[in-house]
Amino acid sequence: MKERLKEFKENGYLILDNFFSKQDIEVVLKDAKKVFLRQFIKMQYVSESLLEDLSEEQFNNFLYRLFDEDLECLANCGKQSQHLISLHSLSLNAKIVELLIEMGLKAPTISTRPVLYFNHPKLSKKKVFHKVDAHQDWRSMQGSLNSVVIWIPLIDINKELGALEILPKSHVNGLRTNHIENGFGMVLLNEDEQENLISVELNAGDALIFSSFLIHQSGDNITNKPRWSCHFRYNDLEDPSFIERKFAHPYIYKPIDELITKDFPTISDILKIYK
Repeated sequence: MKERLKEFKENGYLILDNFFSKQDIEVVLKDAKKVFLRQFIKMQYVSESLLEDLSEEQFNNFLYRLFDEDLECLANCGKQSQHLISLHSLSLNAKIVELLIEMGLKAPTISTRPVLYFNHPKLSKKKVFHKVDAHQDWRSMQGSLNSVVIWIPLIDINKELGALEILPKSHVNGLRTNHIENGFGMVLLNEDEQENLISVELNAGDALIFSSFLIHQSGDNITNKPRWSCHFRYNDLEDPSFIERKFAHPYIYKPIDELITKDFPTISDILKIYK
């Protein structure tokens, strides 16, 4: 344990092979895909009777089709996938809590809700929505100085699929964000730093934990498949600087004022549920 902590503090990250069972990861991935499958059926891309025979390639093609034909629907599916019980359960897994304490977080707390990604150029109108250049997560977290991120692949992710690229030991150089882009604290790298980036290829079941100050970026996904992953962020309530800053919290969650679906629900809609 002491060796792992030493390695983490020195390099700013730690790769954890086979941290989860593949079954635990598969549950989250299947639940996420089911969100989209329900809309594929509604859009008549596929009938429910043929779902069991649906190939990965067919699923991906339907995903890209939904992006082209109904971006609002795809975006809402993406939003619902962030609220899966299996995803949130994974973020609270006892192994994660033990790891956080091992990495020096005396009183681990959730920084923000879990995030699930399905990245591909065919699923984004802006580059930042499928590939984020060099950035630091602390700028958006603004939490404890020892805050960490746990990045988890939901499928095997190699360099061709856009594996995460990290700059080892960059965490000790502090906050280097020079501007914000879509919520990401962007960092301008020099030529040497660009050359020292390393690609972290991970398999489903592996995990990567890193300091929120570690500079990292997305790799290029040059395949025809989305890169499915999730990441969790944690603060330490015992960090003196966090206490001194009154537990600063930059995230804002609130409902919109408008009724999204006009004239819904009616009394008859309600009675279909309760009578």
